[in-house]
Amino acid sequence: MAKVLIAGVPYGTGNVGDEAILAAIVAQLRALHVAGLEIAVVTASPEATAKKLGVACVPLLFDKITNRPVWSDEIRQACRQSQVYIHGGATGIHDYPMHMLAGLALAKECGCKTVVYGTGGGVYHHKFYEGRKTRILLLMSKLTLNLVDFRKIAEAIVSKSCHRKIADALSAVDLLLLRDAETRETLALYGMGPSKIHVCGDAAFALQPAGPAAAAKIAAAANLWNDGKPIVGVCISSQKKVVDMAAVARVCDDIIEKYGARVLFVPMDPVTDVKTSDEIASKMKRGADTRIIRRPMEPEEMLAFLPRLHSIISSRLHLIILGAVAGVPSVGIGRGSGKVTAFQKRFGLDAAGDYLTVNYDILSRSFDEVWHRHDELAAIIKAEMQKARKTFEDASRLLIPILM
Repeated sequence: MAKVLIAGVPYGTGNVGDEAILAAIVAQLRALHVAGLEIAVVTASPEATAKKLGVACVPLLFDKITNRPVWSDEIRQACRQSQVYIHGGATGIHDYPMHMLAGLALAKECGCKTVVYGTGGGVYHHKFYEGRKTRILLLMSKLTLNLVDFRKIAEAIVSKSCHRKIADALSAVDLLLLRDAETRETLALYGMGPSKIHVCGDAAFALQPAGPAAAAKIAAAANLWNDGKPIVGVCISSQKKVVDMAAVARVCDDIIEKYGARVLFVPMDPVTDVKTSDEIASKMKRGADTRIIRRPMEPEEMLAFLPRLHSIISSRLHLIILGAVAGVPSVGIGRGSGKVTAFQKRFGLDAAGDYLTVNYDILSRSFDEVWHRHDELAAIIKAEMQKARKTFEDASRLLIPILM
């Protein structure tokens, strides 16, 4: 019998991508048919998570000042009662590596076997927030007439130290299953050898859709059109918003006026992404002709709905991934970690720049390619995702000896 604790990602906060990862990991663990398997999840919504997935739950708390997840005594106790700790998915290697490493260290301290499952990310670059340290570094630079950028130098030193810590911690895990080959290359830059690294893909590759009734409910709640025109889904992350939002609005107008299609905003976060969608619509000439899905969605519901879309424009990786699982081509906008670029590359597509650099010309050209190559790309995506799902399922079998 193995007791497994899944943690490290802020599950239960309404992010559709994180919930897709969690649901798929739980389903895949059960598909391994390990006798006596017990699963617990650290989640901000313990009652809802327990009801949906049929797992035990440990409440996830957040620091009232920083709003960062806290490794509480209750989580520590759950670690002591578990044999296996799984850091499940997301981009902990790039976005919040110290939180990931703290969880792995806690698990080792409690005697757990440790697994990193489907996690990815590009090179981590540490950034100092505004504060006393930053003000001192800026003052030091001014004393050199800004010939020396002490803030940049200090951030590079801290980044290099973090790279070593990440490599050391991941070298010590019992099983390292990465999201993509690009993440493996990142760890090689950190000095980590390849012997323990396996590439499994993203857990969301294995997600199963809800039934057709779920798609119909979403369509009805969004007051979706019934005129037969193609529908393009749009989602711009609220975390790293595209700097040139006017460019996004202009392309959305083109979708309506130039391509004769419809624009539907598909939020991955039911609060913040909805606000960003409203902002884009307010900048459009034809914003009144758009629709926004304002109803919170489970990932399985979204996956059932996505085949209704012709294509997608998104800076949210997991909308692009779920779209690909459904066979829908996407225009991806990067957010600095390289994850969107890496994923789009498998279909022979380039990302449309990133949130800092994308403009109307880049976005328009990228969408034009997806629009005109739609059927070809849809076929490529379906074939690639079949292979991706098999790779994920095959790599997941490496968990069996860990769970025994």
